[in-house]
Order: sequence, then structure tokens, then C-alpha cells
Amino acid sequence: MKAARVAGAILALAVIALVLAARRGPGGAEELEPHVPPSGPVTPPPTAIALPPPTGDEVEAGLRRAFGGAVRPAGAPRGLVGDFNGDGSEDVAVPVSAIPDRLGELNDALANWRVQDALAEPAAPGPPAPSSPADGTVGPQEVLLAVVHGYGRTGWRDDRARQCYLVRHATGAPLEARPRTDLLRYVRRLPDEPRLGGDVIVASVGRRAGFVYWTGARYTWHPLPE
Repeated sequence: MKAARVAGAILALAVIALVLAARRGPGGAEELEPHVPPSGPVTPPPTAIALPPPTGDEVEAGLRRAFGGAVRPAGAPRGLVGDFNGDGSEDVAVPVSAIPDRLGELNDALANWRVQDALAEPAAPGPPAPSSPADGTVGPQEVLLAVVHGYGRTGWRDDRARQCYLVRHATGAPLEARPRTDLLRYVRRLPDEPRLGGDVIVASVGRRAGFVYWTGARYTWHPLPE
């Protein structure tokens, strides 16, 4: 019994020696523990570059590329710019109306763009979902917010920028783009805090002020205080 205890003690000492040897480098010095990065989200390096304000011609060209000529600016081609989906590339949002003889194409479920209603129930974050019946059908006189997501360093101006949306109930005055940081303090006080991953578009619905933001799956509207 005593011999067994002695053998166990010797084995334990041998294991400790092996562990200490493994922690030492070739020169015998003890190696440092590997660095563990801090937990939490890591901010990726910015991909976009500082871009000048868009011209009317650039806005119209971006709409033609994304929507194939099925829409036109509603009034002056006014482009609101910001990183609305939070991917580091500049996007553009423009009030538009349908070309009358292109309505069928505009409402085609297989079109490159998606029609969304900002007043529909917000979807959970994730890949963009197909348009649902709640989003409705675009009418001939309806004004919508066309949003073109950017691609790479030059954003929505890039010829490869083709991910686009037509958003209903998203064009009420004052209709202006605002950095997400302007609203973060406000939304953190809400019980149903909207997750702002990107910049927002301030727009009213009826007489109620609010803002349109990207949920990760769609554009939706949220009211501001009375």
C-alpha cells in the first residue's frame, strides 16, 4: 500500500515537470500566455472614401442602373446619402414614382428590387426576405423611397451597386438623412429599442414624425416622440 502511494507521488511530480517544460521556449525561458482579444464586436476598417455630394445626373444614372428605367425621380433628383445598412459603403435614397407603362415590371416578384412597406411589421435581422402581401402593390401615382445600397469604396456610384429597394410610406417631410449616432441616445430609452446598424432617414407618416431604418432584413419606420 505504501509502495503504491510512493509510485503515485512520483507520477504526479513527473506530470508537473512535463507541464513546466512545455511552457518554456527552446532557450528555457517561460513562454507568455497567448493574447486573448477583448470580447465584443470588432469594428471593421472603413471601406468607403470621402465622396462629394451627388449631382442630379449621378442620382438619375444610379436609378437607371439599379431599376432599369422603371422609376424616375419625384420632382428634382434629390439624393440622400448615408450608410443606411451599416456595411461601410455609402448608399443613396431618392423619392421616386413609377413610369406609368412599367408598373407591371415594377411589381414583378422576380424583379431585381424589392418593394417594402415601412409600416409593415418589422422582420427579424437576417437576410432580406421576399416582399410579402402586406407590402402592397405600387400604384401609378405613388411616391416611394428608392434605396440603392453601395458597393465597395465608391458606394452606390459603383457600377456593381445593384441591391435596391422601393419603400412605401417613407417620403414624408422633412425627409433627411441623419447619422445613427444622432438617435442612439433616444432609442436606448425605448422598451422596444430599434437596433440601428446604420444611418437613418427622418421622415413623417401623416402628422407623426419618425425615422426609417434598416433592420437587417428590410426598411421600417419608427415614430419619434410627440
